[in-house]
Amino acid sequence: MPNKYLLLFLFISALLTGCFENDTLTEPQIVTDGETLDLRLFEYTDLDLYTYFNDSLVTNTLSTFTLGHHQDNYRGTINASPYLQFGITSSTQVEDEAKLDSTVLVLFYETYHYDTLPGFDVNVYELLEKLEVDDDDNIYSYQSFDYNATPIGTQAMRVVPHRDSLTITLSQDFSQMLFEQGKGKNSIFKSTDDLEEVFKGLVLQTLDNSPLVSFTESSYIGFYYRIPSDLDEGNKILKLSVENGSGKFTHLDIDRNSQFYTSPETYQNIPIDESDGVIMADQIMGASIRMELPNIHELLEIADDYFITSASLRLPLKPNTYDRYFNTPITTVNVWIVDKKNLFLYNLGSATLTSWDEQFQEKTFYEIPIKGFIDYKLAQDIHNEDALWISVPSSTGITTSGLMLSSISDEQKIKIDITFLPLN
Repeated sequence: MPNKYLLLFLFISALLTGCFENDTLTEPQIVTDGETLDLRLFEYTDLDLYTYFNDSLVTNTLSTFTLGHHQDNYRGTINASPYLQFGITSSTQVEDEAKLDSTVLVLFYETYHYDTLPGFDVNVYELLEKLEVDDDDNIYSYQSFDYNATPIGTQAMRVVPHRDSLTITLSQDFSQMLFEQGKGKNSIFKSTDDLEEVFKGLVLQTLDNSPLVSFTESSYIGFYYRIPSDLDEGNKILKLSVENGSGKFTHLDIDRNSQFYTSPETYQNIPIDESDGVIMADQIMGASIRMELPNIHELLEIADDYFITSASLRLPLKPNTYDRYFNTPITTVNVWIVDKKNLFLYNLGSATLTSWDEQFQEKTFYEIPIKGFIDYKLAQDIHNEDALWISVPSSTGITTSGLMLSSISDEQKIKIDITFLPLN
């Protein structure tokens, strides 16, 4: 090495020795190639990490509705109960001589989550008030509306994957009452408005451990009836569909007490050291991740003489909290910059799962480019409290895919890998 490069090497080494005394900064690797000097700094670990739980999941705008009761060691307990209004598929006046045979609720599967083997009872209740939206046309998952506590249908069920639906027989007395009001000139089956004057809808519940099952808007109530004098073969059917109704939403009762979270508060930043070293992102639990850089001055000192060419945040998934069947990890996350109140400032895009290792569960992780966030923080006042935010993307239905993230070992830990180049 020529003397001038040796002196430059020693000078930069001495300079960086003073900059990297903090345990969160590793010693830099120095690579020389001719007249090019390349400095690399790895593993910035001075991070403050939090889980934030939000109760405000809007569920009336989703294309599906969800039923089920699930409990596990990682999330806690989830109880999903749909509230459904029904509408007329076509204007109908039932013949006066018509005789009702049976009435069924047909629920078409969209998808299901967790173990489908256990059987479970489904209770069906009559909704007693119309579903009211707020000024933004939203109904949130924590809301509920009045319903009759006496079931009008109860049935033992099991999800059978090769079938396309669940079918529940409704009470004959309740069904007959509605059916009779569908006769004559004042038939409640003339329009959805006429129907909802008498019949507000249904509420479904299960208290047994079961999968979480999402159903489509094509689900319907079917009235099977016949005309005694009619020579045509077979029964007639009158359908009231969810799709033609005025609204629907899924109510969620969630107990977040689990192996990692004990009595977690919503709308609070929960530090990682209060959740057994885990942070969480999950749609159904309302969980997102906040990351702060408490000692940004460490990077500021380096930035006076060096240029950050790349920065990536590594987030390993905690072993034994995921698999491809019952606890599938979310494959894409959204990345934001938020202020101290967790209000969105800037969108930094999305990131996909970088590595998948289901067999040994040692190298499943996200590697999220965050140079834009580092540059943003370096350009702010040293006391700026803006942070990085990681959340699950919105979807057309309720999804149970999520992330349990934690450091695993010295090799697989939560960190930021940063690459520096000298300015001169």
